[in-house]
Parts: sequence; C-alpha cells; structure tokens
Amino acid sequence: MPNTPQKPLPLTIMLISILFASFSHIINADTLERPLFSAVGSKMSAGSATLIYSFGQPFVSTTPSALQIGFFPLSQTKQPSGCQIDPTAEEWACVQFQNLKPFYNIGDKIKVDIQINVKVNRLKPVDLWLAIEYAGALIFKTPSGLNVFEAKAQAYKTNLQTLEIQHTLLDFELIPGLGGEYIFYAVYVDEGKNPLKDDFAVIQRSELVMQKTTLANE
Repeated sequence: MPNTPQKPLPLTIMLISILFASFSHIINADTLERPLFSAVGSKMSAGSATLIYSFGQPFVSTTPSALQIGFFPLSQTKQPSGCQIDPTAEEWACVQFQNLKPFYNIGDKIKVDIQINVKVNRLKPVDLWLAIEYAGALIFKTPSGLNVFEAKAQAYKTNLQTLEIQHTLLDFELIPGLGGEYIFYAVYVDEGKNPLKDDFAVIQRSELVMQKTTLANE
C-alpha cells in the first residue's frame, strides 16, 4: 500500500469517508456476516478487473515515471480467476473484492462485497488490512460499526486463524460530487504488523489485492 500523506486529508476525503461510513453502517445494521460453504470444489469467482500485485523490497522511483512507491510495474501483475483455494493445503490466505465495476455513472448503485477465506497456523495468526485510496490519500476499513472508514492506519480484522465469510463492504447510490478514481487494497500480514511501516516483504502473508474504479462526477 502507498504511504499515507503527512498533511491533513482534504475535505473531499473526509466527506467521502463519512459517506462510506454512513452507507455501510446502514447496510451492516441489517446484514449480518454469514459463513460461506462451497458445495462443489473450492474456486471462488471475483470481478474480472481485479489485479493482484506481488511485492518485493520497497523502492521509490525518482524518475518522472508513473510508478508508485513500493509497486512493481503493471506488466508484473497477474489477473486472477478468483480465490483459488486448495483444500488439501495446510494453510491459505485469500481475499477478494466482488461486484466492483470499472466505472459508475451518477445514479448507479455501488455494491461491493468482500470475500475472506483464511486458514493459518494458530501460532502464526494474520491481520487483514483493507483501504481505499482517493487523490493520493488513504482511508482504512475499521472493525468498528460506527466509524467504518478512518484516515488512521489500522487493521480491519486481527488475529485471524480460520475464517470464511462474505459480507457487504459498500452499498449506496452514486451522487454528484464523489467523482474520481478510487483504488481498493486488501492484504494479510503477520499479526500486529503495519504494512505501511514494517518490511512488507517480511510481514506479508498474502499477495496484495488491488482493484480500481472510476466514479462519474456529474
């Protein structure tokens, strides 16, 4: 994930986080997290636009290229066909954004689900981090039902060992004033670690999932 800016978030970011929090809180009040059971096989589908980035050692590009801090070029990413879970494996850590479209017009319904499927050694649990980037700033999904997104860097779910759920992340109708490009991030790391500060190559327990969408402004 890119670093959080040192300056206060722009008013637009604050409004967006408040809106996301409000919409998500309303939905989550009526939608409980529920277990998923795979009847046939273990493959899970996801949006075709999802990108997964593999990280190496962090780096900073000093050239005028379009590279972001810590990312490999797009040519080194791969397009997944969904959560690939091998039930015979000793452990796995998979997360997917579902139903996120590449573009939304005013009046469109934005409904994004998150699929979480993890099984790891109980002595080496993981934390799940979710974030949305807009205009170079990040807001983070929180475990709270009140402030669903905050600018403070924090894990969404902690001390995970075995969990398989799917629930709604966002569900609202697009209104004017929220236009722009949004980037969704999700990654598992060692329990108690911060992917923005600690050595990502050492603490990561899954690939970083990244998916983009653009919202119309009018």
